[in-house]
Amino acid sequence: MKLSIYKLAGFLVLTASLILFGCKKDEVAPTVTVDGVSVASAYGGDLVTIQGSNLQTVKSVFVGNKHAELQGADEASLSFVVPLNAVAGATQITLAMRDGYRVTTEFEVLPAPLIFTISPSAAAPGETITIGGANLDELTSATIGGMEAVMSNATSTSVELTVPDGLELGRTAEIEVKVTENIKATSTSIFYVGTNYIANSAFEEGSGDEFTDWEKLNGGDRMTEVTGNEAYFGRSMRVVGAAGNPWDSQLASLPTELTFGAVYTVMIWARAEAPGAVMRVSASQFDGNGADYFYGDDVELATEWTQYTWEMEVTADLPTHKLLLDMGTTDVPFLIDNITLVETGAGGGIGAPNLAPNPGFEDGLTGWESLNGAHEATAAEALCGTMSMTATGAGANPWDVQIATEPMDLVEGTDYEIGFWAKAAGADGFFRISMSQYDGNGSDFFYSDTVFTSEEWTYYGFVVNAANVPSGEYRLLFDMGHSTQTFFVDEVSVREYQAPADNLAPNGGFEDGLTGWNILNGGHEASTAESRTDAASLTATGTGGNPWDVQLASDPMDMIEGNEYKISFWAKAAGPDGVFRISMSQYDGNGSDFFYSDDLNIPEEWTFYTFVVTAANVPSGEYRLLFDMGATTQTFFVDDVSVVEYERCN
Repeated sequence: MKLSIYKLAGFLVLTASLILFGCKKDEVAPTVTVDGVSVASAYGGDLVTIQGSNLQTVKSVFVGNKHAELQGADEASLSFVVPLNAVAGATQITLAMRDGYRVTTEFEVLPAPLIFTISPSAAAPGETITIGGANLDELTSATIGGMEAVMSNATSTSVELTVPDGLELGRTAEIEVKVTENIKATSTSIFYVGTNYIANSAFEEGSGDEFTDWEKLNGGDRMTEVTGNEAYFGRSMRVVGAAGNPWDSQLASLPTELTFGAVYTVMIWARAEAPGAVMRVSASQFDGNGADYFYGDDVELATEWTQYTWEMEVTADLPTHKLLLDMGTTDVPFLIDNITLVETGAGGGIGAPNLAPNPGFEDGLTGWESLNGAHEATAAEALCGTMSMTATGAGANPWDVQIATEPMDLVEGTDYEIGFWAKAAGADGFFRISMSQYDGNGSDFFYSDTVFTSEEWTYYGFVVNAANVPSGEYRLLFDMGHSTQTFFVDEVSVREYQAPADNLAPNGGFEDGLTGWNILNGGHEASTAESRTDAASLTATGTGGNPWDVQLASDPMDMIEGNEYKISFWAKAAGPDGVFRISMSQYDGNGSDFFYSDDLNIPEEWTFYTFVVTAANVPSGEYRLLFDMGATTQTFFVDDVSVVEYERCN
């Protein structure tokens, strides 16, 4: 009987336990209600508050299918931030509770502004440009080159901006329009601050197939008006060439005064209706007496609107000049618009437009992304302007202190010259650069050799070929984490690599043998066995002695004391462990030899080298570039030598 009582007690305990657990399983969650939302629509990054009941039970919030960041919740209210990647348009806010319980309410994500077109492509301070795009009627601010621009006549598809005073002429400027701090759009096409010397450059003036201030020289009946969605902006010109000579379909600008010896950039927007359309630009009009001093390269036009650029130097001293569009090579129809001619440099040129954003860091780190470590714009050191970029290494992996540009518009297969100035706060500082950002899929296609950084501002340059990148984005990165030194970087440039104008180096490609060069010691010759371009290069074999035991010097060059000059060349070695240096000017025992480069380790493939030097006072009165190749027994090849005047703050 006693045993039965114990069994009965155990049974009652077990039954009570099952009842208790069964009740918890069937417990109903509190009902969540939404009584109101602080706004019916918002931009990504905006704070939104929901009013209702039992909101403290909400575990997650979604806008569409994007997870939103919760900012706080209590029984009657809940706040969250609209995700920056939320898809614009009508959608739902979803409140997620435990056990799959969901409550939704209607919402709208407002669209970000978009920039499609800029017209014209160059304008001086005080002049007005028009931005074409979408969602432009809610803008709160706009900047050109980082400076506030006055907005006017804003609609959903266009807004006018006045170019602000204080911007440097002849320089590219990024255009940014903003709704909120997070919602903005940045231009990707090239815009120059400066006078556009082409009248009616956007073809807006005129009617029918007539275009004010333009002269149809040949094939004019095949140059017609295009408006509406087919046009780049407002009104464009459609051209059907002659399938003959380039000049068989030719359009000329109004004559204008240009500066003799100055460098100008020509820009055109164009779109072919089918593959195969070709055009070029030239200046000035052919007259049989040498007035036609410039012919740009032919370009095959893409089938989407694309901006094309040429650089020309005014080498004919004429009263006025015309820009000509030579469009007769094929008969594939194409459209053109926004013809621009803007002065961008003195004689010798600055080369192609700089694609690096905010290259002097005058706008802080705008245009740059700090990936790892700490970076800042500092006024403590500056090569040009008032700011530079600074960072301190971590004494670990190079990428542990890493900063990257925003994506740049590079073309696969094209060579680009990367240049920058750098200095270290102390000794033993070194870093590297790379392109493009590592993503595990092969997008990181270039890593420079170690840059051992001087404690004085020094110029460094590399030429890289833009590879195919799975990420689709080209970025320049500074990998500064390897040492523990503090670095400063200024005046970054990424330009399409071009042969420089006004090369002071005689016969820099050695196509005329050793004409313009003098063998001082050892044996040198022009070789057709190896060349980077054309058919020849310089070759010499070292003796394993002093650098000057195998030495070649240029003829004297016309340089000016105190001016800076950029020396560039390409070199390769026939085998490993080859070292040489360059120097200026020839040793004479009186101090004329004012520059010696570090020893250069020459690899077995063509590699680009560049230095910026200041022409010192030379007692000899002669400036020569020397190749000192005697230190090892390796055979070297050198090609495409150039010496050009350099403007460090351009």
